[in-house]
Amino acid sequence: MPKQAPSQPPAMLLFVATPGEQRAVQGASGAVQVVCTGVGPANAARAARRALTALPPDCRPLVAVFGIGGALSPSLAVGDAVLGVHTRLVEGDPLPGCPATLARAADRLTAAGFTVHQGDHLTTPYVVCQAAEKRRLHAQTTALVVDMESHAIARAAQRSELPLLLLRIISDDSHQDLPNLNAGLDPNYALRPLGMTATLLSHPLAAARFLRHLRHALMKLRQAADVCLTDLF
Repeated sequence: MPKQAPSQPPAMLLFVATPGEQRAVQGASGAVQVVCTGVGPANAARAARRALTALPPDCRPLVAVFGIGGALSPSLAVGDAVLGVHTRLVEGDPLPGCPATLARAADRLTAAGFTVHQGDHLTTPYVVCQAAEKRRLHAQTTALVVDMESHAIARAAQRSELPLLLLRIISDDSHQDLPNLNAGLDPNYALRPLGMTATLLSHPLAAARFLRHLRHALMKLRQAADVCLTDLF
């Protein structure tokens, strides 16, 4: 749901998937309308349709998707920023981001000290937890990072002929397996607290590493949002 209804038409519709990501971008100005979609492509598609349909007729905002993501390329490290040239599925045509906005964001983030990569974002309907699968998906698609929402939001932006900015901060690399986080989600991608707790407790070392990296990635997302939302307007 939208963070709050802006007093004026937004210059940017900023989509995030989780409350943690929403908190990371909570310093967004009044020109930015933040929409928390929920996890997964179906939830993202519904939230994007609602938000875009509610825009005033002459409002043409930048559509941005910010969040954390899993590295597919072995060259990426936790905390790196990946700006999306395209978002894609495993099969089908990729959807492009806005080159001019991407270039401005890359310049701002690099100047702020981020390690910045530019490449494709891959959307899957599940959390990719196994390092071997991440590397296989990278070889198959050349995408750098995987998420669960970007392509659905980009599709809605394309239908409305709106420019797109994609930014993911790496929360897990392609060298270490994650616990099976899918066991902690129900079919609608809502958190199953008992299932998630059981998954994390059954892999304590991997869980501790995952939670440590997640905290770091969210901190870097907050910093990246401060840079982008301050300097892109």
